[in-house]
Amino acid sequence: MKKVFLIVCLSLIMAFGISAPTFAGKKICKLGHVNSPASIFQFGALAFKEAVEKELPDWTIEVYPAGQLGGTLALIQGLTLGTVDIYTEFISTFADLVPEYKVFAVHYKFDSVDEYEKFMNSATFAKMNEKMIKMNGITTIGSMRAGSVYNQFSNKPLNTVADAKGVINRVAQMAPLVQCWKAYGAKPTSMDWGEIYTSLQTGVITAIDNPILDMYDEKFHEAIKYVNMTNNIYNMISYQTSMAFWNKLTDKEKAVFKKATKVASEKGAAEVKKRLDGVIAELKKQGKEFVKTDTSGFKKAIKDNIDTILAGNKDAIAVYNIIMKKEY
Repeated sequence: MKKVFLIVCLSLIMAFGISAPTFAGKKICKLGHVNSPASIFQFGALAFKEAVEKELPDWTIEVYPAGQLGGTLALIQGLTLGTVDIYTEFISTFADLVPEYKVFAVHYKFDSVDEYEKFMNSATFAKMNEKMIKMNGITTIGSMRAGSVYNQFSNKPLNTVADAKGVINRVAQMAPLVQCWKAYGAKPTSMDWGEIYTSLQTGVITAIDNPILDMYDEKFHEAIKYVNMTNNIYNMISYQTSMAFWNKLTDKEKAVFKKATKVASEKGAAEVKKRLDGVIAELKKQGKEFVKTDTSGFKKAIKDNIDTILAGNKDAIAVYNIIMKKEY
């Protein structure tokens, strides 16, 4: 009897977690991310919230920054289970869920955010997204421009690829990113976002690559000396959504949510443009040395090691080749 009662209770918990909850007549959407309340992720999330609630007054978008709904892995699992409705993150974070998504974690494939956005609107990505839906119950409903080019904060200048040898660089917990840095001779280590600041302070890691604003907002600059302009990944913030949530929306609601990602993108791009020059000036004022990295050796290392970086997966390598040929 106790076992039956437990099963019933767990079933009810799952049912409430998966369904779109309501409170006082309001429909609720839980949107989470792991970045700070001062970050461009939060800025975009609030712009998204405002846009949705303006057109759908019966909805409330609850925004949970700084890992309040859990860390990266917990949020991804929440999407698959339907307990998290939207997770805003760089899509490379999902590289290990679908073989073709591994390509998002490969360095030096796009030369601008414009190229990245064009690919995200292509038939090639549409097929990849369908596979993500079938395998994991997650879909992309839009992408946000946020000055999302990766550069590196470090305690050692990276003038050329030779300088990367032995650098202990933090990477997100996905194999392709680890392999990219290994191809340069670095010593990549994976850790969750919330562990980075202390690890930089204590010397557990000596470098991290991410967009400059993201790293500045997290105060990572306080523990480094150099800003290396590696431009190794061009990216956008992806609005990843649980199909358990998405399938419950009406066509009108889906259209509003998708439109809201575009509003967030426009406002996010404008905010980055307004802030970035000031942040760079502030970093220079603090004595951080900016290094214009020669990226030619890095790019060669990626091309020479792409089979290893993508673990020999033919589907992922095929997508990589499409991107490099700009045939998407």
